[in-house]
Formats: sequence, structure tokens, C-alpha cells
Amino acid sequence: MSVSNDFSGSADYYSNLISSKPELKKRINFVAKLLKKHNSKSVLDLGCGDGLYLLPLKKLKFDVEGLDIGKKILGEARKKSKSLKLYLQDMSKFKINKKYDSIICLNSSLVLLPNLKLIERTIKRCNMHLSEKGVLLLDLPNHKKEIKESNFEQSCESFKIPGGNIDVIYRDHKQGNKWITDCLGFVKKGNGFSQFKEHYEELIYSPKWLEKVLKSNGFKIVKIYGTRSGGSFDPNTSFRRFYLFQKE
Repeated sequence: MSVSNDFSGSADYYSNLISSKPELKKRINFVAKLLKKHNSKSVLDLGCGDGLYLLPLKKLKFDVEGLDIGKKILGEARKKSKSLKLYLQDMSKFKINKKYDSIICLNSSLVLLPNLKLIERTIKRCNMHLSEKGVLLLDLPNHKKEIKESNFEQSCESFKIPGGNIDVIYRDHKQGNKWITDCLGFVKKGNGFSQFKEHYEELIYSPKWLEKVLKSNGFKIVKIYGTRSGGSFDPNTSFRRFYLFQKE
């Protein structure tokens, strides 16, 4: 089994597994809309992975840089663009000698950290690296809804890739304070077969605790959205908590 939350097993196919192209385009346009609304030009993407948001935002003329702890998946981002500024660092203790108009941390990256102490450290680092009135976007799961709907569920999905396809089996379950996903992927490309395994552990966080920590570290809530592409938030029905915070 791959190291928890390492993403090295599926790094070659990460972007293919996230969402359909139309849905991904909606998500990117939503993020871009929020950044433009708050006059953000320079953007740091924490947990940037293989550049899922980095490359589209760069094409939209944002000055974007990416940071990730995974060497292999960061290498996939480098393959796609030699000009991207990328940092191989831990988001809970990153140090870059500059400040940004916005920091984005999407696709549940913040709760892939193993404990609350590291989440709080990351928030402090975000404050240090944001300009005055800077914006912080956090895309997080609404575990209350997700666990109710999917605990001990097994699902299958198929994805198209150049020259083939991937079939993935997902198994989700709650264990203590973690929401765990195991996935097994079967890849057919040309005349060849391969497979990968991944094991993801999301920390089940308290929204009240998180909002309190952000407030105590100089952030105010501007808006909470219910999906990765906008919409109103309902704690009982929304699968996502997409936060827009601003540095006070």
C-alpha cells in the first residue's frame, strides 16, 4: 500500500481522477472569479499536486506558484510547464521570502494533515505569507454529510485517458477521527495493463474549531459556499465547505 496521502501511486493519472473536464472548468472559473473579485494577482497554491489549478490559472494571467510535499506529483506539474515556480515543502512549515495576494488550498488538502496542531500551523503560515487584505480559499469536505451518506460504501468509476482508460474501486469508512478512502485503480493503456493503490486519510475536523482558529489568526469569513463551483451552503445537505476568508 502507498504511504498515506502521498499520491505517488496515482501521480501519473491524478488530474484524470479528480473530475470531468466540464465540471473541472466550472471549478476553475469559480476560483478565478473569486480571485479577480478581490483583485488578486499573485497566488500560492498549497497542495498543488500536478498543477490541476495552477496551469489553468496561469493561462488566465494570474501570477501563480505551487507548493506540495509530494516529490513525484510535483514532478508531474513540472513536466506540464517548465516555467512554473514550484516549492517542494511541507505546508505546515513552509517559508517563502515573499507575500501573495491570495493563497488557495483546494481538494481537501488542508485536512490531509494528520492532526489539528499542523492545521493551525498552516493557517499561521498563510497569514505570514499573505499581503494586507489578502484572500485565503479553503476547499474542505463537509464530513457531517459525507459520512452520513457514504460510511462503509464501495463505489466504482471509469475514466478516459489518452490511449486507454482507468477503472477505480473506492472504499470509504470512518475510523476514529479519520475519514479513510482506499482506492484500487486498474489501468489499460494501449496493449498494456498496470494498477495502483492509494490510501487517503482526512482528519475529521470541527468547523467551529477551524473558524475559531482562523479568526484568532487574523482572518474573517467572507462567505461559505456549498460546492467547489459556488452555490449556497447548507450544513445538512452540502458535501463541501468552500471557505472564502480575508486577512484583517
